[in-house]
Amino acid sequence: MNNKNTEKPFVLELFQTFTTTFTLSVLAISITSLLVIHFTADIQDIPALFASGNTFIVILQIAGFAFIMAFFCVLIITERFIFKMRFWLRLLLLLFLAMFTFAVFAIIFNWFPTDNLQTWIGFVICTIISYIFSICLTLLKFKLEGKKYDKLLTNYKERKNYPAR
Repeated sequence: MNNKNTEKPFVLELFQTFTTTFTLSVLAISITSLLVIHFTADIQDIPALFASGNTFIVILQIAGFAFIMAFFCVLIITERFIFKMRFWLRLLLLLFLAMFTFAVFAIIFNWFPTDNLQTWIGFVICTIISYIFSICLTLLKFKLEGKKYDKLLTNYKERKNYPAR
């Protein structure tokens, strides 16, 4: 069904996915930072990801993470490279790659303390919950678009006097 002539160039699709991932990452981290600071004002060790002193370095780190995740998204979600893989398997693979990539970045750049098991459990739980939420929103979008296109097809058939199925 994918026609090579109508497909976006790889670089354009990578750039669009990168900008979306980067923007959503910065927003998510900003909101989380505000909540962490608001609800735990007496916290002893603020993770490096939420510390305000090194904002520019953290933004570059997030940009690197977003670029790697954009590459994985274009590689896995589109049928450009992997042809015969089920949708749910693609999503599961993307979840594991996202968690692994984030864990690597968190360890390398000291975003979380590596010896705090509670932080890592919270990270895994929050990642899975947000991933399920985003999948539900995506499936809802697909369902609503499907209904819209079915309605448009029905209207088109009625105008052209085609017999309905």
